[in-house]
Amino acid sequence: MDRYKRITEITSSSNPAIKIWKSLVGSRGIKKNGLTIVSGSRIIEDVLKHRPGIVDACLIHGHSMDEIPGLPPGAPIYRLESPLFRELDTFGTDYPLLIVKVPEIPKYDKTTKTPSLLLLVPFQDPSNVGAVIRSAVAFDLTTIMLLDEAASPYHPKSIRASGGYVFAASFVRGQSIQSVDLSGIPVIGLSSRGVPLSSFTFPEPCALLPGIEGPGLPDASWLAETVAVPISPRVESLNAAVATAIALYSWHEKRSK
Repeated sequence: MDRYKRITEITSSSNPAIKIWKSLVGSRGIKKNGLTIVSGSRIIEDVLKHRPGIVDACLIHGHSMDEIPGLPPGAPIYRLESPLFRELDTFGTDYPLLIVKVPEIPKYDKTTKTPSLLLLVPFQDPSNVGAVIRSAVAFDLTTIMLLDEAASPYHPKSIRASGGYVFAASFVRGQSIQSVDLSGIPVIGLSSRGVPLSSFTFPEPCALLPGIEGPGLPDASWLAETVAVPISPRVESLNAAVATAIALYSWHEKRSK
């Protein structure tokens, strides 16, 4: 098929497709439509190489980028007027964008065998969600639980912060950070007032719960223990995703010995 016959021109902001794509810059639009926007040449290359089946459409602008290598045959291509394209290219990549399908995240099933460590993610900042997902994949976590408070892992900022590894992770939906119930599985809180991480051994199975950015952990009697990453008194606290990455590293290192 001549690739130019696959290109649809869009020039109006009132186009129904444009309205849907604009909604994908927020978690609500992603959940409603089951789609998200992927940007950045490296992440797009990885999606096209390993997950071409999730591609819904390719968005371009101008005349110099009519297609990107590896685009699935038959995938629709839309050429947008530059102002419309820039509204969707929120990171200013000036590179084609992919609209991809995202899976519905299943609810946590208490009867399912729990992995050695279940990471609970309450982060409201999508960049922190993406960063911690990248760390989780790096340290071989098989399942990540997204609590009610968490931003969508498929938010464009999450995808970018994860380096695209959100598409390599397995997610389940959990409850609120205020009422985590894992049917007897100990929940280990990550807090600046906890036991030093260096002297703590994670039980198996268990769950790791970092606090929300700002408020931190709730005062919860159901926490089995709280652990801390010791830092200089000159610094009040670490970024939530960074502290979690350090805790995951500690768990991974001790487990592999």
